[in-house]
Amino acid sequence: MTPTAAYALAAVLLGGPAAMLAPFVIARRSAEDHAERTAAAIRTATARAARKEITR
Repeated sequence: MTPTAAYALAAVLLGGPAAMLAPFVIARRSAEDHAERTAAAIRTATARAARKEITR
């Protein structure tokens, strides 16, 4: 096996699984970010509603 073929084989064996899993990692991070932003918005809305109720 030539050095180029060995390098290509190593790249496929090591990079292949990482390339296949990358979309799932990106999607998970995006979902976590969305959940954090949504939770913050809900907390803010709840706090505003509580303050509005107190001032009535």
